[in-house]
Amino acid sequence: MIKSGGYMDKSILAALFFGGCVLSGCMFQTKHEIEVKPMHITIDVNVKIQEELKEKFKKTDEVSKEISDKEAEDALNKYLESQKVN
Repeated sequence: MIKSGGYMDKSILAALFFGGCVLSGCMFQTKHEIEVKPMHITIDVNVKIQEELKEKFKKTDEVSKEISDKEAEDALNKYLESQKVN
């Protein structure tokens, strides 16, 4: 009579179990698909708008500067004349 439940039966069952796992691993396959899509990039247009505004108001800024320079020159001349009198 063969005793059941011994180490031999457990090792055979373990070998069969792990063998089945290994064989079943060969049956299942995974497939990975990589899809390459075109990228859309958004560019900040603040720099372009700033340059356009700078060009648009360039003439106005030049006129303002000329007026300010003239006023400063007149004020300096008045001050210098007032100092000559004293």
